Amino acid sequence: MPTELFAVISTVLLLSACENDKIPEELPVVKDNVSFALDIQPILSAQCARCHNPADVAPDLRKGFAYESLLEDGKGVIPGNAEESELTEMLEWAKTSDNPMPPTTPLSPLNIALIKKWIDEGAQDN
Repeated sequence: MPTELFAVISTVLLLSACENDKIPEELPVVKDNVSFALDIQPILSAQCARCHNPADVAPDLRKGFAYESLLEDGKGVIPGNAEESELTEMLEWAKTSDNPMPPTTPLSPLNIALIKKWIDEGAQDN
């Protein structure tokens, strides 16, 4: 019994020590010159357009409509400023957002980084 107790205590101590040694998560490296058509629209089509369409929820994120819809109100996407754009707040599931998107599962860190880079590069329709 003492050997089993020692093994359990050792395992607990080892695991708790490892908790302090976690390596901070690195942000994904994203290319320059992110293209709306090649990089952003495929994300929106795959992850967002199922709900964001004229029949269900604005903005309309279907191909051919997404670009204008994202920039329409001047708050969702602020070209050149991803940190102030509401879209970034929603995609990062920020505590300040009352509307995280997508509502069931967050986008991957790479997809979020691509969208943020696109916004910071001026949110071009390219």
